[in-house]
Amino acid sequence: MAKKSQVNKSNLLSQRLKEAVDRGSKIQIEAEDSFSGIPINLDEEFVEIILLVPPDEYNEDDDEYKCITWLIRLESIFAISYPTQTWSKEQLANLLKPEAIAKDN
Repeated sequence: MAKKSQVNKSNLLSQRLKEAVDRGSKIQIEAEDSFSGIPINLDEEFVEIILLVPPDEYNEDDDEYKCITWLIRLESIFAISYPTQTWSKEQLANLLKPEAIAKDN
């Protein structure tokens, strides 16, 4: 029975990562360390994510963008965050109005 639940978790993780690859969505992964970036490749064992790092604003000699690529083993991931919905400031303010909250209850 425990094996089936682990397979379901793995399938859900793979599904969410595939959606992020397809959409080009930035994600954050929690494993032994935290990783964030845009997933560019996914297979049965690994996910590859890239992160574009802008120049260091405090170092005048550093005017180059850097690209960091992470290759992460899926079995080491214990959490992932990904965007599910976005709102403009105005939409969010409207959602947080008391009358809007009362409608949902």
